[in-house]
Order: sequence, then structure tokens, then C-alpha cells
Amino acid sequence: MSVAPLNTPLVYAREGPYYLTPFDQMMAPVVAGWARAPQVLFWLAPSTPAPLTAAKVVGWAGPESGPRLFRRDDVLEPIGYLELNPMPGQPGHYWLGHCVIRPEQRGTGLGRLMIQLVLSEAFVTRSASRVSLMVFPENLAAYNCYLGVGFRAVSDQYKYFATTGRRYRMVQMSLHRQQYEELRRRRAPGA
Repeated sequence: MSVAPLNTPLVYAREGPYYLTPFDQMMAPVVAGWARAPQVLFWLAPSTPAPLTAAKVVGWAGPESGPRLFRRDDVLEPIGYLELNPMPGQPGHYWLGHCVIRPEQRGTGLGRLMIQLVLSEAFVTRSASRVSLMVFPENLAAYNCYLGVGFRAVSDQYKYFATTGRRYRMVQMSLHRQQYEELRRRRAPGA
């Protein structure tokens, strides 16, 4: 296991050279640059009007939010961003939001690793009972990534977004503690 750089304030979860840290607002312009195409921005933050700016990225985090940066030891800038937030009024239930990987890193498996790290934080460190998220079914890369780490579709929801003036189908996906523990056992060396 490698060691985090000395300037890393806190590491939530680590896998080899990859790890999650608290969001640093100085990196907001970097994250804002990852949603260049209108469709990417809509899938990432459907209520956020274009263009995505650093101020809008900073504004995503509310008082209970847990924004994270996904980093690699030998890379100065982050390679991913996501939020692990408590579900209001549901102790032990968390939700993931605004999951995004740098455009040049998409399709490499790093999104899956980022999600696995935040799930480790949720279930191992925070003793979550369940983690949920919402995804557009047309966003096949994200949908398949979530399936690949163990999430299962539990319901469809239809939401209206003022940014487009239309209603869209979204899929709620969840992963329960028991499912997560079973997946970990299967992935463990020698299992």
C-alpha cells in the first residue's frame, strides 16, 4: 500500500495509488471543465443550467453534503469528483451525487474504482445500511458502472427539470449492506 502525500489533509478510502479526499474549492474550476458537452452536464447535474462554472460546483454542496475528490498519488489535479451525502430523515442511508471522472480518464475503469472507494467509506467507515443514487437510463456508461459495483435498480422516477422544460425518467439504484458485504467476500483474494 502506498502512502498519501504529506499535504493530503484526510484520506477517506484508498486503493493502491488512488484515494478519496475532501473537496478543495480551489479545484472547482478543474471539475467544472469536465462537463464540456451539454448532455454530459445534464446527466451530471440536471438542475444546473449551462455553462458549468466553479461557483456552481461549489454550490452543489449543502450543509450536510460530503463532496470528495478522487486522486492519484502521482497526479497533481484530481481525476474525479462525487458526493456522499446522508439521506435526510433516514439514518444509515446515504446517497451519491454528481459523480464525474475527467473526460480523458473515462472508460478506463477509474469510475468504478472511485465508486468502490466511496462505498468502502460508506459501509466500512460510516456503517451505512444502504447507499442509493439516481441515474438516467440513457447514460449507459454510468448505469453499467453502477451495476458493475453492485447497485441494483429499485424504481423509476419521473422528474421535471426547468433547465430543459421537460420530464425525464430516472432510475433509482440502491446497494444494501448485506449485498455489499457479499460482494466484498467474493472479491477478496482466495475467495
